[in-house]
Amino acid sequence: MMIYLFRHGQTVYNADGERFCGTSDVGLTALGWQQARRAAQMLSGVRLHAFVHSGLRRAAETAKAIQESQPQLAGARLHVEPAFREVGFGSWEGLTRAEVNKRYPDMYAQWLADPAHVSIPGGDDVTQRQQEVLSAFSRLLVRFADCDIAVVAHNTINRLLLVGLLGSEARHYRRIVQENACMNIIEYSEASGVRIHAVNRLAI
Repeated sequence: MMIYLFRHGQTVYNADGERFCGTSDVGLTALGWQQARRAAQMLSGVRLHAFVHSGLRRAAETAKAIQESQPQLAGARLHVEPAFREVGFGSWEGLTRAEVNKRYPDMYAQWLADPAHVSIPGGDDVTQRQQEVLSAFSRLLVRFADCDIAVVAHNTINRLLLVGLLGSEARHYRRIVQENACMNIIEYSEASGVRIHAVNRLAI
């Protein structure tokens, strides 16, 4: 079973100083749509049983753009898995990193050092979210057993999932890079478990 894990294309928040987006439901920019269509090239010749996305607009639009750009993907069913929604950043959402650093300097410094042990006002616990997305991933392995699928999710969620699959704690998630419309390739078999073939692959 192959799982093609994508990050969504560019949003206005990404374009405007890399603002914290979190659970804010923003869509793709024109460039974001282009990135998603280019990302579809990485699935040339691949046949998928299903697309799974987080339900947030930017992930749903990316999944749609990828599916519509490859004729052989037209029959793949679309499914929503809310556990793949982006981590909520509470009062930081809509702010750039510079703005967060100015308003919450001590908390921001702590978050950079160890994001798993900082409670952003109104935000999610990243350790809890890592467990949720790992559980959701396990459910996908059962639900779509022996079928190849694509998952379209988000920057922090993808990184939490990938470090978790490698047996690492949530606090290490920023060691993984996820650029807009990147693809990660994960293989699963009962004999070998999970193997990661590619991380942050971008269409040329």
